[in-house]
Amino acid sequence: MFKKILLPLVLFSLIINCGGGGGGGDDSGGGDGGGGTGPVNDPPVASFIGAPLSGNAPLTVSFSSTSSNTSTNTWDFNNDGTNDATGSQVSYTYNEVGSFSVKLESSGAGGTDTLIRENYINVNSSPPTVSFSGEPTSGTKDLRVQFTNSSQNYNTLIWDFGDGNSSTDTNPVHIYTTAGSYDVSLSATGNGGTETSSSTGYITVSEIQTPAFIIDSKYTSGTSGSSVSVDWNILGATDVAAAQAKIVYDPAAVTIGNVTTGDFLEGNNVPLLVTTPSDPSTANGELIIYTSSLSSDKPSADGDGTLATISFTVNASAGELVAISFGTTGDQQTLDVDGNDITLNQTVNGYIIVE
Repeated sequence: MFKKILLPLVLFSLIINCGGGGGGGDDSGGGDGGGGTGPVNDPPVASFIGAPLSGNAPLTVSFSSTSSNTSTNTWDFNNDGTNDATGSQVSYTYNEVGSFSVKLESSGAGGTDTLIRENYINVNSSPPTVSFSGEPTSGTKDLRVQFTNSSQNYNTLIWDFGDGNSSTDTNPVHIYTTAGSYDVSLSATGNGGTETSSSTGYITVSEIQTPAFIIDSKYTSGTSGSSVSVDWNILGATDVAAAQAKIVYDPAAVTIGNVTTGDFLEGNNVPLLVTTPSDPSTANGELIIYTSSLSSDKPSADGDGTLATISFTVNASAGELVAISFGTTGDQQTLDVDGNDITLNQTVNGYIIVE
């Protein structure tokens, strides 16, 4: 009877002890695990990609952060110690030539990580862009053309005027002395290579058809504020009884000065000179010269001679090309031959190049 009672007690005691031991373990483990039940913050890992990685300046590159465990991304696109942008998607334009290291600093709750990609972006020199213009592009010989260079990204230039002549000047002036059509090309060389721009038949030079009024020298260099004198000539007119022509000019750029008679006039007779006010509708100034007293002893067999010499004061700025034109659209510049009007075959306009 005793044994029957004792065995259940022992088993009960063991069960109690096992449960108590387990409880003791829970208490002890609970003390350590109480601080480990909060959120776990993994450290960030910085990573990024960019595209394109190379090209000509200016080069715009798009950057994307592929970092993990991060809340902010700070970029230094040339690793010079200065932060250039923040964000996960950014772009940057490299204007200088060279190789550039890129730095990304990624931060999050778990800390900060930095990645530097050495010489990640490579920017090359852009090739030259070549362009030019000329003024005027057509006319009679000797045709003086002012060329203007508008190329970029170059160190040296070579012009080919198409008539066997060349120049290395930036904005050269070239005189075409022979009638014909001429191709013009400009080659520019820079750190990015050499480029050439060509224009076929760009300059057209024709012979002077007679009779004609011309300004000689019809292309004249001047300096702003200085006085320039040009001769107003008649070509190819024999037995002329009278001559009349009109010069149209920009009064803001040119001021008419003295007008003196030339050797086309007889004796000391002066031509009838009429200077009309500026035309309000076109803002043009006009100078009209008329004479009916011509010399019978002309300078050459075909009647060439100077009608008048005109002095201008140049008010334009350096680099401008001031036009002096004969009349306006619809006007006729005429010579009177034995009392009969004939229309000129050609009038040749003039220019003053301000230097």
